[in-house]
Amino acid sequence: MRELLDRSLRGDVHVTLEFSPDLWPVEVDASELELVVLNLAVNARDAMPKGGTIEIRAENVPVSDQAGPAKDFVRLSVSDNGSGMTREVQARVFEPFFTTKDIGKGSGLGLAQVHGFVQESGGKIKIESEIGRGTKIILLLPRSSKQPGPDQHNLVDLHVARRRPASAGSILLVEDDDEVAALVSEMLDDLGFQVVRAATAAAALGALANGRRVDLVFSDIMMPGGMNGVELAKEIRARRTDLPILLTSGYSEVAKQAADAQGIKILRKPYQLAELSEALKGAIFKKDIN
Repeated sequence: MRELLDRSLRGDVHVTLEFSPDLWPVEVDASELELVVLNLAVNARDAMPKGGTIEIRAENVPVSDQAGPAKDFVRLSVSDNGSGMTREVQARVFEPFFTTKDIGKGSGLGLAQVHGFVQESGGKIKIESEIGRGTKIILLLPRSSKQPGPDQHNLVDLHVARRRPASAGSILLVEDDDEVAALVSEMLDDLGFQVVRAATAAAALGALANGRRVDLVFSDIMMPGGMNGVELAKEIRARRTDLPILLTSGYSEVAKQAADAQGIKILRKPYQLAELSEALKGAIFKKDIN
């Protein structure tokens, strides 16, 4: 992930990696794990406006459980030496839409997605933080009894670009939040899609008017600029009836109203990579059978 982290972090943020040589295997979705690490690194970067160090560590730990015998985990942590969090903030950071960032600087969904990933993986998540002394987010991922096969156990050559999946098409991503757009673009890239990003509905319509090839429009519902995702979907349908549209929102009532009014599939935030993949396939398949 070196290249990805370098693109996402500032030049005054240094990353150190400390991995035990005998790490136990864990069974998780590799792409989702990458997004989790990126998400935590971006949050750590934002907590260090004057620069600093992010440390990413992984080690084997047996964790005692009062309800039963000790279990083996791989302890993955991402720590910074930034501003830190109060106890009140620590108690709420995993709530969807809770954010301490300025308006327009964050969606409040990043750590909620991290929490969802850890729960789906059967693990645990902890926070250690102190005002003025930084924050450490700790993920405890269960040790797998399965051993990696020969093709999964080779060391990765970081100087060789990893093989991309076969092209799945082109997606116009409509998202005003830069941080969310970067994360979603990485997810779409992992699924094999080429991504064109527009920050507003007006920009999205402009991209479509330019004759750019687009196989699907994936848009947030709540957006600034006078036209939301539902209104954008109406306008696109008036211009290009054959173009699949997938909308996303973390607000259940807004999503329900949009779905009822337009019959457009809605992907609820926060979502994991597998849910995104399934929703995209559903939207494209619906177009193919019509």
